[in-house]
Amino acid sequence: MKARRPAPSTSGRRKRRGSRFGAFVRDGSRSGRLPAFLLSVGLAVLVFGFLFSRDFPVKVVVVQGNKVAYADAITELSGAMGQSIFSVDSQQIAQRVATHPAVSSAKVTTEFPDTVVIQLNERVPALAWHTGDQVALVDARGDVIALANDPSLPVLTQTSGIGPKPGTRVAEGIVQASLYVHEKMGTKLAQLGYDPTSGLTAQLNDGRTVVLGDGSKIPLKVSVLQTVLKLPDQWTRLDIRQPDRPYYQ
Repeated sequence: MKARRPAPSTSGRRKRRGSRFGAFVRDGSRSGRLPAFLLSVGLAVLVFGFLFSRDFPVKVVVVQGNKVAYADAITELSGAMGQSIFSVDSQQIAQRVATHPAVSSAKVTTEFPDTVVIQLNERVPALAWHTGDQVALVDARGDVIALANDPSLPVLTQTSGIGPKPGTRVAEGIVQASLYVHEKMGTKLAQLGYDPTSGLTAQLNDGRTVVLGDGSKIPLKVSVLQTVLKLPDQWTRLDIRQPDRPYYQ
C-alpha cells in the first residue's frame, strides 16, 4: 500500500508568491524601475483622460484670409465647434472647407485649450457676371465663386436665360474672351453682353453694336474691330463672328 504524499499547502504558495512580489517591489524600489513604471502608468492614464475628455471642446473658430466667403459659413462647414480639441482632424476639416465655392484650399491648426484656426486660400474673382438683378463673381477658369458684386471688376451682362450659381462653372472661353475685350477696348466699350445662344455682343460708347459670337479667335476679332474703327465708313452694326469675312450695315 503506497503512502500518499501530503498536498502542498495553499498558504505556503501564497507566502511564496507574496515573497516574490515583495522582492520585486524591494528590488524595483532600489533600482528605480518601480517609480519609473508607476510614473509611466500615471502619465498614460493622464493622457488617456485628456484625449477622451469632454472638458476641452472647441469653442472658438477663427477664419482668416476670407474676402468673399462669410466666416459664419466657413465655421459651420468646418464642423469643428463642440469637438474635443484633442480629436480635431485638421486635414479632414480642411477638405470640408475647400468644398466652399469661394475656397481654393485651406490650412487648419489648433490652439489649446479651445480654438481652431482656419486659414483660407480663396479663389480670385476676375469678372462680375450680371443677370438681371443678380451678380455673380467668376474666376478666370470660369468657376462661380459667390453671389456678390465688386465694382472694380470687368462686367459681363447676360441678356437672356438663367444666371450662373455658386459652385457651378461657366464656359472658360467666354470668361477669357470677355476679359480680353475689356482690356483691349477700354473706355470705348459701353457694355459687353452675352447670350447663351448667340454669344458675345459689344455695345460701343458711340452707340454702335459689334457681334463677336463665341469666345473663339477673340484676339483676331478685336484686331479686325480696331481696324474697322479707323475706316471712314459709316455703320451701326458690325458682325465679326467670322473675322476673315466681316460685314457691317
